[in-house]
Amino acid sequence: MTSESSLNKARWKKWPIGLFVALIITLVSGELFARYYLGLGDPPLFMADSEIEYLYQPSQSVMRFGNRIQYNAFSMRSDPFPKQKPDHEFLRVLVLGDSVINGGSLTDQDELATEILKARLSQELDGIVQVGNISTGSWGPANLLAYIEKYGLFDADAVVLVISSQDATDVPTFTPRVGVSSSFPDQTPFFALQEAISRYLPRYLPSGGGHEKDQGKKPSHDEEDEFPAISDLEALIKLVKDSQTPFVILLHPTRDEVQMGYGPAYDAIVDAADRLDIDRLDFAPYLERYIQQGRTVYRDQIHPNASGQEALAEALYASLEEAGVLVKEAE
Repeated sequence: MTSESSLNKARWKKWPIGLFVALIITLVSGELFARYYLGLGDPPLFMADSEIEYLYQPSQSVMRFGNRIQYNAFSMRSDPFPKQKPDHEFLRVLVLGDSVINGGSLTDQDELATEILKARLSQELDGIVQVGNISTGSWGPANLLAYIEKYGLFDADAVVLVISSQDATDVPTFTPRVGVSSSFPDQTPFFALQEAISRYLPRYLPSGGGHEKDQGKKPSHDEEDEFPAISDLEALIKLVKDSQTPFVILLHPTRDEVQMGYGPAYDAIVDAADRLDIDRLDFAPYLERYIQQGRTVYRDQIHPNASGQEALAEALYASLEEAGVLVKEAE
């Protein structure tokens, strides 16, 4: 009896050790899975700005979900290039927008419409071409205006603004996000599991877990103005126009708008462009051509997938033709 009792005690003493070892193995396995299979632990980082509201931290290059993500010294999702255009550079284009052109973590750097455009122009023009992708998720006209006021137009030969109907109501709130919201990290997490639990796990909880829409637009709090961001859009147009830089607005539809047509917000953007005599182009026909080929072009309601980015690159090229920067091909 005494011998059996001693054996049971020995087993109980070993149990905490076994549990601890199992826990360590589980945590290490989970960390490796989250980091190397899911691609977590190295998110692109943000920084707050008193004028722009927020933007990506400059000069960072990370791997995310197997995709390369790079930001240059001016927080553009583009290769590095100097602020002033050097003599040997053939063409420089700025593309302004939000998560649509930014692509987010699900789009590899080389799949971006701006990179596809850059490669095409470099080959066709047989010279050095730079395309600056000035974008951050949930940016609206006011954010872009503040960015250009702060950093300038980089001696651009042309500027293309990719804008959606919902941008007509997108005004900054300056609500603290960076370093507060898990969707706007300002530091690399020590563990990939830390990010998985804090940023992504709540999205799958039954209650919704307070899921934040990273790319969601900020609603207007001005009940007297149905489209409060139009004044910021007009200011942005005037700023670029005063610089004598060719400027084109490329209107990007949501998936529903491709199928059912546009609404009043789209008309408000078109009216602003027409009042200020700015060239504009509708992206919908380019998407429809891909859709007719049986290709899926949207990742969700508004964001283009890899095929959508290809279509966007074609529309950006046509925008430069519209602006007179490129010789327009004969129909």
